Amino acid sequence: MPMTVKVRRGGIPGARGQRGFSMIEVLIAVLVIGLGLLGLAMLQTTNLRLAQSSNQRTIATNLSNDLLDDIRTNRLLATKYTGTYKASTVSATNCTKIGAMTPKDQTDEFTCKMKQTLGASAVAVVQVNTSTGRVSIQLDWDDAKRWKALEGATSFSMETAL
Repeated sequence: MPMTVKVRRGGIPGARGQRGFSMIEVLIAVLVIGLGLLGLAMLQTTNLRLAQSSNQRTIATNLSNDLLDDIRTNRLLATKYTGTYKASTVSATNCTKIGAMTPKDQTDEFTCKMKQTLGASAVAVVQVNTSTGRVSIQLDWDDAKRWKALEGATSFSMETAL
């Protein structure tokens, strides 16, 4: 019986269909993953800015409500609350005044809390109209500069009847 020897050519059988990834494919995959991670990082920073802006609007609402409660408590002295209160004019060391009953003490506490929470650029304008019984508070602070450098301050208004 004659012996036949088969000579294989081309290396391992079936190797042609099992090649590895080329360097171009790997680079494209890394590029796609990198762009996806960059998008997620930008999404996270935008989320943080929006959350902080929302928090400051909530603080402005709460501060306004607190001052309106103080004005309602002292209805007979309501006109003494009228004025412009600038956060830059106070030192925000200890804002809580125990037994703050006078309009001056309450507005000082309000201005101090405004500086602590909204920053030194915050300004509040309080108008009390005794003939109509309406009170309006407008708060402005530099939240909008976080979004656009040339844009003005963020403004929040609240109006109520006594």
